[in-house]
Amino acid sequence: MRVMVVDDERPARDELCYLLREIPGVEIVGEAGTGEETIRKFGECTPDAIFLDIQMPDASGVDVARELARLGFSPAIVFATAYDQYAIEAFDVNAVDYLLKPFREDRLAETVQRLKRRIEEKNLGVDQTTQAEQVTTEQVQARDFLAKLDQIYTSIHAAEGREGKLKIEENGKILLIPFGEILYATIEDRSVRIVTRERSYLTNYTLTELEGLLKSSFLRVHKSYLAQLDQIHSIIPWFNNTYNLIMKDNSEIPVSRTYVKLFRERMGL
Repeated sequence: MRVMVVDDERPARDELCYLLREIPGVEIVGEAGTGEETIRKFGECTPDAIFLDIQMPDASGVDVARELARLGFSPAIVFATAYDQYAIEAFDVNAVDYLLKPFREDRLAETVQRLKRRIEEKNLGVDQTTQAEQVTTEQVQARDFLAKLDQIYTSIHAAEGREGKLKIEENGKILLIPFGEILYATIEDRSVRIVTRERSYLTNYTLTELEGLLKSSFLRVHKSYLAQLDQIHSIIPWFNNTYNLIMKDNSEIPVSRTYVKLFRERMGL
């Protein structure tokens, strides 16, 4: 089975590639870190299956899948995501699978077996049809595939509009912190600290996981910071065309050069 791996985080992509290479019968024929790169490379390597990160700098994985479908491609797609259960239900549809981050070897092995069965069934169906029937079948499959992706796309954006709560374990309790109360998250040693107006919480999340869990009003502004845009009080221009953000609790966080372009676009600067 020929697969392509897409993730904008190089460590996550390397980890998934490593795990896939350990599974017999899997050949990695392409990698990409952005939606644009994925579209460009897909036609060159023509994989049987593609592992797609949900959140990338220039497009979501669902956007990329929809574009591939409109171009006439209908690969077996696995979405890699950190979304919690209410959104995961949207992925559990025919011909589309999902993997939760961080990846588990046993779950990945199940996914690969599922993909292999689907690809074998698809190839068997092609072998048993005439050329004319094959064209018609492929058109129907492409239409159904795009409809399923539209269903997922709608479900995700509907879920993003809900007021969610972040689960944090502390002193044997599970605290539920409304997304709207979070000012920002930052890396502290090997953990991530969630900061609200009232207090802060040390958690076991990674910033990448939080990007998937939190609503779209949050944005990665630095390799060590994830900020809620609605909680920014003011923006101070800084060196090398970057910015410092003054949050509503008067704390100050940086916008690095890596993320400044995306930040400007989101803020209309």
